[in-house]
Amino acid sequence: MLHPTTRNLMAHVHSRQRQAFAALSTQLDGESGRHGLKQLGLDKAELLSHLKDFRGQIVWPWEPDYNTDRALFNPLFDAYPVVILYCTVASDAVFALTLAKLVEERTKLAFTVRSGGHCTAGFSAGAGVLIDMSQINDVYVDAAGMTATVGCGVNFGKFRAALLPYKLHVPGGECDDVCIGGYMQGGGYGFTSVTYGMNCDNVISMTVLLANGTIVTASETVNRDLWWGMRGGTGGTLGILLNVTYKLVTLGDVFGWAIIWPIATAANQADAVTALNLLQDNYMATAPSKQLNIQVSLCYQPGIVAGLPLPPAAMQPYLMVRGVWVGNATDGQAAIQALCNSPGATTQWTKTASFDVLNTELLNLPYGMPCFAADAVMPREDKASRIVARKLTSAEWQSLLAYFVSTPNPYSYFYMEFYGGAINEYPVADSAWIHRDALYNAVLDVFWWEEADRAASQAFLDGWIALMEPLYNGHAYQNYPRLGDPNWADKYWGDAQGKLAAVKGVYDPKTLFTFAQCIVQRN
Repeated sequence: MLHPTTRNLMAHVHSRQRQAFAALSTQLDGESGRHGLKQLGLDKAELLSHLKDFRGQIVWPWEPDYNTDRALFNPLFDAYPVVILYCTVASDAVFALTLAKLVEERTKLAFTVRSGGHCTAGFSAGAGVLIDMSQINDVYVDAAGMTATVGCGVNFGKFRAALLPYKLHVPGGECDDVCIGGYMQGGGYGFTSVTYGMNCDNVISMTVLLANGTIVTASETVNRDLWWGMRGGTGGTLGILLNVTYKLVTLGDVFGWAIIWPIATAANQADAVTALNLLQDNYMATAPSKQLNIQVSLCYQPGIVAGLPLPPAAMQPYLMVRGVWVGNATDGQAAIQALCNSPGATTQWTKTASFDVLNTELLNLPYGMPCFAADAVMPREDKASRIVARKLTSAEWQSLLAYFVSTPNPYSYFYMEFYGGAINEYPVADSAWIHRDALYNAVLDVFWWEEADRAASQAFLDGWIALMEPLYNGHAYQNYPRLGDPNWADKYWGDAQGKLAAVKGVYDPKTLFTFAQCIVQRN
């Protein structure tokens, strides 16, 4: 028998749902509502029959919150979905998918699925129904069992905060507002991945809403092929992810740091090449320990002291090495001492703290990478990934440095996410994330605010891609997609794309889930 308080709460929820449903019915009789029905290709009775049990929020184009709710993190992509459905429970996702399929059948407007909206290629929204999963965001931590089950809409700020009291950890997104859904399905690299693997490597099981409307579990022992494909096959490819159960590790305080070398002059760049060769020889595949997690970047900073950014003219280019040692400060400092002693090096900061604290400081000390004005709106962004599996010569390092300082603005940002350790030890055949024999993922991010600056920024990115052509191994990280990148399936999945296409054929035989860089099913 239900507790009276529970009955009262349920009655309140049902009453609120009835009120919202009645309000929607009235709205649909107005001019905006009739126009909305026309866009959906439905009549009022059809729409209401599909939404009568929907518990989440519905946002229509005529509502004041629509422009805010349709926005993605990258304003380069400006989609106008016919309706936004915020799912709060699994049944909402079932209702939303059923409606989205009908609308697509009637109007040919493809639906999209969004968890956090961080896809820099704009795959998180379109002109059809937008199924938003960000409100499926509960976190259940089993501290004794060392597992956590999280909704696909949980962001990593919330997830880390939930794990912190237990001193538990799983490799995760570095930005607080990145959500589990797309991140895990593209692999999921984080500041502790060399120690503990990619985020997808730590997945025990998941629940997935399939194209036929059924909800299934996928794990190493149940629907193993789906479990394989969802971990690296990219978000929105095989189904709608509902939740994930992770295995956790114990993690106390860790040691973090940031070291920089100026690269504005030829002499500066010579020191930076020395540092890059040192990193290549002693800290990549031959890293002294899996405890050492390193990221390298070329970026513009306002100077040595952290703080608000200075005007762009005052910003200077630097090589920056930052990272995490999973252990104590003494051992961590010893591991990076050779870098600290390298010619031209300045240690910006070192700190021992919880990973939650250090993750924030690694991203924001000095103030943000790249540095934007504190009150700036989000700029438009484009980026590309190229994975490198061989050593570079001094001349090749020099060419990358010289090219970077030719950027059309000081907001370009080049970085290398080091692989090795647990990433490379995970069996390549056990997931659709195949990049297990590489040294690092090289990425260039370009940003601009005004449309007049777009051509120069994207030309700079194109030039970098051409420069990387002889340096990379033919692969790219699927969580950093770029529209128009040729041979993207080869880059993301290599020899595994045939198996992924076969899995697509099993679970989505009619290619219901699709977008610009979605694997094509093979029956």
